[in-house]
Amino acid sequence: MTEEQPATAPDIDPEQLRAAVEQLGKALRAWAEAVAPVVRAAAQALAQAAEAARNARPDDYALAPPPVAPRDRPAWQSPYGPARPRKH
Repeated sequence: MTEEQPATAPDIDPEQLRAAVEQLGKALRAWAEAVAPVVRAAAQALAQAAEAARNARPDDYALAPPPVAPRDRPAWQSPYGPARPRKH
């Protein structure tokens, strides 16, 4: 059996590492500055929607179903008659 050599750390130039970290920091700051207005606008829109929901009355919902009319038969009784047996 051969014995494996332990992995050695790569030689890293400290100046090159500092420059890479600085470039990454600049890129992240630029991204954050670019995204911030969109995030603020989305947060404001959500706050407005939440406020509208808190202040809404039940009749303000245009998509709400109409009130249920009284039934002339029990819920289990179909207007189409009994169910037909399934064919397999």
